[in-house]
Amino acid sequence: MQTSEPRDPYGAALGALKRFAEAGRFVPGEPIVVTELAAEVGLSATPVREALACLAGQGLIERRRGRGYFYPSLSPAEIIDLFELQLAYLHAALTLYPRGLTPLRKAAVAVDPLDGVQALFDAIINQSTNAALVLAHQRVVDRLKAVLKAERIHEETDGTTVRTMVEVIVDGRIPALLGLLESYHERRCSRTTILVIEAA
Repeated sequence: MQTSEPRDPYGAALGALKRFAEAGRFVPGEPIVVTELAAEVGLSATPVREALACLAGQGLIERRRGRGYFYPSLSPAEIIDLFELQLAYLHAALTLYPRGLTPLRKAAVAVDPLDGVQALFDAIINQSTNAALVLAHQRVVDRLKAVLKAERIHEETDGTTVRTMVEVIVDGRIPALLGLLESYHERRCSRTTILVIEAA
């Protein structure tokens, strides 16, 4: 018995592809075969192809002319570029607090230090309530998904970095926090070659 396609096959394909990417189903540099993916998710090739085109437009999937779609592999230079973009977004979020520091403090203390630095970064960006900034940051995080997973291996296990940053936020010392972010950025950039290997 054949099941019918969902009412929104494009949305179903897009959701499936995002779940696959988040679960680490694709290997960086690996070709994505539309017909195989379509069969796996129970859809025709057209909505899967459309979803891949959309993700390629967002930089989450790579389209190579005449060769098809590939899961992107980031070079060390591309990772550093994305880290720098994330740092710029954090700077923006930390200067956009028209409602005062209370929302930032609440967001920071709600983060479990054991969830890692990225959880704190997400909280800082999200509390800004700037929809464009939140969306832009999410796209960077999506592109760095495999790298961030590899990076967690190198973070300290007791959450010291997050605890220190949260204390500084609670004290309202934003310039000191910016200094801590710069130091963290330098450390993470120095590990990019290792992260490329581990993310593959």
